[in-house]
Amino acid sequence: MSTGPEREPVQPVSTPPSGQRVWQTDMLTDLFQDPLDGGYTDAARARREHGPLPTATHWTRRGITVLACVVIGVLLAVAYLQVVARAPARATTRTELIKDINRRTADTDKLDQDAENRQDEVNRRREQELDDTSIARLRELEAATGVRKVTGDGVVVTLADGPNASTERLARVLDLDLQLVTNALWAAGAEAISVNGRRLTSVTPIRTAGSAILIGNAHVISPYEVAAIGPSDMADKFNDTATAEDYRKLRDDKRFEVGFDVDEKDDLELPAAVMPRLQFARVPQPSPSPSGTPAPSTSPSGGGK
Repeated sequence: MSTGPEREPVQPVSTPPSGQRVWQTDMLTDLFQDPLDGGYTDAARARREHGPLPTATHWTRRGITVLACVVIGVLLAVAYLQVVARAPARATTRTELIKDINRRTADTDKLDQDAENRQDEVNRRREQELDDTSIARLRELEAATGVRKVTGDGVVVTLADGPNASTERLARVLDLDLQLVTNALWAAGAEAISVNGRRLTSVTPIRTAGSAILIGNAHVISPYEVAAIGPSDMADKFNDTATAEDYRKLRDDKRFEVGFDVDEKDDLELPAAVMPRLQFARVPQPSPSPSGTPAPSTSPSGGGK
């Protein structure tokens, strides 16, 4: 009984005189029977005949490793010494800069105080030469133009950068925001306004220089307090403006969370603005008030001060 075609015997591998192995047709079977490559056999034969190839000894390898570590250590030490050598110079420069900033800040404060004292002296001597009517008129004009310190009741609007100010532009308070708020306060009846203690006049710009906000020539930073003296209903009128509504939305939006707060304050004190450089001046003659018309107030109406 036939059990199927007989399997062909495996063909032996013949080695020609050149020593090269020649594969027969049944290569897969031969691979399973003799998986070792001939090169390994030749290498083993050469090792038996000629001995092992020369290799680095254990101590040689250790010496090379130690030498590499020494070289790396020397490089790190040199780099460290250079950093340490330069550190005192940088620290000294930084210390000198801080001292210079503090010295110039103190000089500026002293000059500001000196200017304020001289202005008070000018006002005192000027009022000695004027009658009561002229003094009242002068004080009213100075308060209106911002060159005289005023006190009264009013409102403080606080703006602050949101936590995402570095990535979200709408989360950062810009000069435009301060302009919008101050304009809304003027429209609500404000008679005197200051931003972070800097009094606004008709010639005081609110602008950006790089990433800084300037009030006139003074640099202000967040939070920004916009203080305004005016009538008792000024806070309600301001809160009803579209500007206040927009900033309430930015405050409540989780993406921006811009700081925005409106507080009514009593006895606010706004400093005088820096006296502008006058090119031409003319003293107006007060016109007599019509019969029955009250004379204008000589101070802001907020609190009657």
